[in-house]
Amino acid sequence: MQKNDLTLPGKFMDACVAKDKKEALRLAKLMAKQHNCSFKAELNMLYFDATVLPSKYSYPMTSMVKELRKHEA
Repeated sequence: MQKNDLTLPGKFMDACVAKDKKEALRLAKLMAKQHNCSFKAELNMLYFDATVLPSKYSYPMTSMVKELRKHEA
């Protein structure tokens, strides 16, 4: 049984704040794999999770998720 890396959401948040699209994409795909769901479903979860964060993190995360959705399409 493979262990999940619990630091990935925090790393994703850091990549979003740093506007590192390449790293955010890599982390989102890795989280989708760990959660055993589609990339689209993972982006939906990340977007929802971002809405409950302080604006310092919420805006960069929602913006990055929107950018990553363009990549997915």
